[in-house]
Amino acid sequence: PAFERAHTKFAGLLKDIQNVDSGRQSIKAGKSEVKGNKKSDLTAAIFQIASALFTYADEHDRPEILNRVDNAESYYKRMRDSNLILEARGLVELTKGIETELIDHGLTAEEIAAVTNLANGFEAAIKDLGTSEAEGSNATKTVYQLIGEAKDVVDNQLDRHVEKFKAKNSDFYEKYWSARRVIDTGTRHDKKEAPPAPVS
Repeated sequence: PAFERAHTKFAGLLKDIQNVDSGRQSIKAGKSEVKGNKKSDLTAAIFQIASALFTYADEHDRPEILNRVDNAESYYKRMRDSNLILEARGLVELTKGIETELIDHGLTAEEIAAVTNLANGFEAAIKDLGTSEAEGSNATKTVYQLIGEAKDVVDNQLDRHVEKFKAKNSDFYEKYWSARRVIDTGTRHDKKEAPPAPVS
């Protein structure tokens, strides 16, 4: 019974480790996807506003604006996150005072406002991802704590109990130590199988 209790506890700890690690990865992946989608939307909106400003500046001989927005879409796609947000807000500033003229170039006031909203949403997604990374760090600590508990069960319970099977059930004894060598992998913490259940 004592060996069975130790085995059950160890199997439960392995399941806890897998659940915590799986949850950590899925949360981070989900927030990374949201951030990526928001960046794509913002980049497209920035290029739209830049294109309208370009055609306006070219027609009205405004070289100070023309030089500022003479960029391909790939230029914005390569920008660092923080710079992309600054660029979005900077282009919105350039539209002030010429909003009416820009309508003729295919850019409405609603679309200009959308750039600001997209920049704010992208900035919030970056912060949210940073929060999830902090949560992931805490989850990592939890995983290592659970690994430590599992190792204690193996070292202090299972290894000791299994010796009584050496003579009367050598097949189980050998299978246990074969599984034990898989579990005892040092710094690697890949998914492990629990040792075989005790055989009476």
